[in-house]
Amino acid sequence: MHLRSLSLTQFRSYDNLALDLSGSALHLFVGKNGSGKTNLLEAIGILSLSKSFLNAEEEHLVRWGGEFFRIRGETEADGCEQGTIEVVSQLQPRRAKACFKNDVRIGVTDLIGHFPTVTFLPQDLELFTGPPAERRRFLDQILCQVSGEYLEALMACQKILKQRNTLLKAIASGRASENELSPWDAAFARKGSLVTLKRLELVETFGLALGEELRALGEGWSEVRIAYERAGEGRTREVISAELIEALIRSRERDVLLQSTGAGPHREDWTIMIDERAFQTFGSRGQQRIAVLALIFLEASYVELRRGERPLILLDDVFSELDRDHQEHVLASFACNQILMTALDVQPGAESACIWEVGEGKVITNEASIRPAVSC
Repeated sequence: MHLRSLSLTQFRSYDNLALDLSGSALHLFVGKNGSGKTNLLEAIGILSLSKSFLNAEEEHLVRWGGEFFRIRGETEADGCEQGTIEVVSQLQPRRAKACFKNDVRIGVTDLIGHFPTVTFLPQDLELFTGPPAERRRFLDQILCQVSGEYLEALMACQKILKQRNTLLKAIASGRASENELSPWDAAFARKGSLVTLKRLELVETFGLALGEELRALGEGWSEVRIAYERAGEGRTREVISAELIEALIRSRERDVLLQSTGAGPHREDWTIMIDERAFQTFGSRGQQRIAVLALIFLEASYVELRRGERPLILLDDVFSELDRDHQEHVLASFACNQILMTALDVQPGAESACIWEVGEGKVITNEASIRPAVSC
């Protein structure tokens, strides 16, 4: 999948911007910190996921003083089929959001998966040392792009969880009884079992090739696996669902006390195990960089396999986080993908890129830097 053009209206630091991205498979946006480089990648991420990969609220995405933003992209599939994707979000006169594919309005959630992307952000280096929510989000963004069934189940879980927690507060205040939890437990287990099962399948798939990827990046670890941490041992939806219901029943008293649901996919986690040691307990920052890269390579391969399309690669400030050898490895590994990346300045190894200078709400390129797209 390639992005042929990008148009922004009142998005972040840009009033009106139109970029022609059709001339090259590798684009590098250079500029000072705060110049708006990451905003460009964020806009493309919204075309892919319908929301900011920085978890920014909609009102923070609209240019200061504006009432709406519009992002539009012209795409070209690997089979050369062309199309358009557009996201519009307004704050006034009332909050509303609309998505369009080929100029036909579709649901916000229906947008996800049509334009697959894989993203590297500097904060991804905290994947192993940060909270479990970030590691769950990493899996969710992959699975939502390849499975509409997973997306529906995840959203249903979030909705049911919110309603169950509201009921727990009512029980704690004496306005409801614990018996009223049973239908919510059953619904949560039914949807949550699919979320857990799909995540488990994904980490096991990654685990099969992770050791090889790490060795290719220079780490000589012999035994590498990914452990998914959950309550229960079930391997089918039926068993996982039954285990979750049992866990919810066991934790009811504690849930009422804390007014929060203590069991379910929203409490699960995963970790990389190296020779049966948890990676986050000993991995250096350099090793964390390498592990994140290995996961991104696996993510791109997985999305391509499941979607039948090579995802667009978004790399934010990757050069500052990697040495020269690993920079070259990244570019070589994604040679058949379209890559859009940011940096403070042009780095060795990116000479073949189409260079864009970013600053003061403008993005300017030197036509001489445009290279033909590579066909793989």
